[in-house]
Amino acid sequence: MKGHYDTVIAGGGLAGASSAKALSIAGQKVCLLDKGLFASGASGSGLALVSPMMSRKGRPVWNVREALDILGFEDTGLLRPANSLEQAAYFEESSLQNPDLGTWISSGEAAGTFPYLLAPFGLVLVHRGYAIDLATTTKSWIDEAVDSGCEAIENVSVVSWSERRDHVVVILSNGDEIQASRLLLTMGPELADHPETRDLNLHPIKGQRIRLKKPLGWYPSILPISGAGFILDEGATLSIGATFEHDWTESGPTAAGRLELLDQAAEMIPDIRQMEVVEHISGIRVTVPGTRMPMLGLLPNHIRTWVFTGLGSKGVLMAALFGTKMPDFFNDITRIPSSCRVAIRTAKV
Repeated sequence: MKGHYDTVIAGGGLAGASSAKALSIAGQKVCLLDKGLFASGASGSGLALVSPMMSRKGRPVWNVREALDILGFEDTGLLRPANSLEQAAYFEESSLQNPDLGTWISSGEAAGTFPYLLAPFGLVLVHRGYAIDLATTTKSWIDEAVDSGCEAIENVSVVSWSERRDHVVVILSNGDEIQASRLLLTMGPELADHPETRDLNLHPIKGQRIRLKKPLGWYPSILPISGAGFILDEGATLSIGATFEHDWTESGPTAAGRLELLDQAAEMIPDIRQMEVVEHISGIRVTVPGTRMPMLGLLPNHIRTWVFTGLGSKGVLMAALFGTKMPDFFNDITRIPSSCRVAIRTAKV
């Protein structure tokens, strides 16, 4: 492990894994670290939706077609029911403007095609959407990085670092001291509390999700559904999520969170009220207030310490898109979109 690396990456979630893969394939000597196991945080929380039309008005996510092409998964499709006549109008307009991404389906047609789903205002059948397993995806990116020469180490964290003119010295929790041309911080929620990064414009959000046992004789499979929350078919179970809690007193699952999830899901699939809850989990992720875009670039007042975080609800799409471009960003920081530049928090959020 001793020696000089081009890039040391702290954090083995989606952002770190995607960056490690791209940098290693580009020929860099990379060391990827995680304080625990890879993909054990928010990036390992089960199935997740990949939706190109997830905004309130159903408009395409920023650069979503490029992100989907980079991900390269099979488009199985997903359902996006409208929750009002106003939203239905937005969804129909967006579908007409983006026919490659989605098709508008009226409430009558939806009732006949998807009998398990309540869609009184109609829905969008999102073509280029699907559900993926976050942990499997993250680990596959790490495997590709390792195949390209990356050194990937679990249960080791970055304790501190100091920058020199031509390198950064990184002190690890196992006592090792390593050198690199740069350090990339991708630790997610930990960045909101770390002394070197806690002033960044990041906002932690707590999310809860539950898993329900499908009753015998129920529909053998259903398409992923994205509404007030999401519903994902896992075979014998349904995964239901997620709450968006900006203030909380306890980080674990709560009875109020469970009730909120069941209420949201039952508005789309009434049968859910009769299903047994077999798992209830929670997790914390960070977003960038005001932009809904990731944060990427040099840490303020540093010359060799970078940050890549704030993936938010578009985590897989943004991790794939920006991680793939990391070699270019390191060569020319001006190529980072202005909406994604590193920013300090100027007011309490």
